[in-house]
Amino acid sequence: MSSEDEGTGGTSEEAVLPSEEETTEGEADLNDVVENKEAKTVEIDVAKIEAVPETQETKRQTFARQALVCVGEYPAKILVKGQLARSKQEVQPVFIDKSSAEVVNWGNNALDAEKITGLDANVDTQFWYQVSPCLAENQAFFDRVRSKLEGNEFGVLTVSSLWDGIGSALSPALISKFKEWNISAVTLALCPSRLQPSAAHFNTLSSVMKCLATESAVLILVGRDQLNKYVGVDRTGSVIVGNTVLNSLVQMMLEKESFVKEFSEVSRSFGVKAFAILAATGASLKVYGSLENILSSTTFRPLLAFDVPDASILYVLVRLPSLFREELSRDKIELIIADWFKNKAALKSVYVAEPLYVEDVTDRIDLLLFVGGFSLTGILALMKKKAEAAKTQAIKQGSLKEEEWKELSRAWHERG
Repeated sequence: MSSEDEGTGGTSEEAVLPSEEETTEGEADLNDVVENKEAKTVEIDVAKIEAVPETQETKRQTFARQALVCVGEYPAKILVKGQLARSKQEVQPVFIDKSSAEVVNWGNNALDAEKITGLDANVDTQFWYQVSPCLAENQAFFDRVRSKLEGNEFGVLTVSSLWDGIGSALSPALISKFKEWNISAVTLALCPSRLQPSAAHFNTLSSVMKCLATESAVLILVGRDQLNKYVGVDRTGSVIVGNTVLNSLVQMMLEKESFVKEFSEVSRSFGVKAFAILAATGASLKVYGSLENILSSTTFRPLLAFDVPDASILYVLVRLPSLFREELSRDKIELIIADWFKNKAALKSVYVAEPLYVEDVTDRIDLLLFVGGFSLTGILALMKKKAEAAKTQAIKQGSLKEEEWKELSRAWHERG
């Protein structure tokens, strides 16, 4: 982000929030917090987890119209603390990792059988190339996933940590399967911290290239560093520090039932597969003074390091009190955003989804700007540099052929 962008915005709610320096020690990296707690021993029969004892009539009554698929330990430990894990009917959550028993442990017994699908295979999962052959031979696993998506009308939002073997291998595989099953899908792809080892960047780079080489891919890239450093507030005015903001982002995307289908259509129409997020949560209109100032505040905390001037399309999701229905109608919001962006990027399209109007007495606005069309060359080049050691070792030990890697790189360049 340019310093010029960061200097705009007038009155800012940042004044009532702790600074980044003040919150460094208190960042809510939920992954570390949970891991430091004493693990509970859970005895579980994997076969019982996957069993579906309900009658057909009972199942028909509990079909969810949309789904959240969470892949990997990092997002699971965050989302399981939110309301989504306890969803009964509106959204079908499906938590996936190597072992069903591990997912049960993460959820502290809050997840029932219908919300868990483990790979449950005796396979190493450090790297994507260890997991991919297992997925290719495990149709039963995908059958279990598909069975949990019955009745789906609005599509699937997948949240996946790409730095581990399961997430990096499964993300492109699920994109292909959703296409085969005629289910709309969007993937919220979590990318590693700059401090994570070479293996994490190798897995992520490989997964991103595989996803982008897939015809139906729609990726929203989120950086772990940016996610962990997020500071904002929610609709009640409570401070959000760190990666717990992921709950707010995902909940808002799912609250807009048409989000996955609309977002996928925008992606296809303009041939753009990768997006980043600029976000403002719980922003008080009284404190900020205007929607323009709220928009400017989003540049202080982007959820991915990317070049805004390169952007070509924008999808906007906004939630605000119903008392602003006339003052901030969809058309007015679109004009304000288009005008705000005119000196920042030459956008071909600005699509503002029908706002989510909520019945509350606050003046707080939640704003998600999904920016697409920027170049991925710099992002992937940095990732490639960090991944080099793991990639070289994989080729040296024969786990990956050099020509296979070159073909993967060519594929995403051609179709990404």
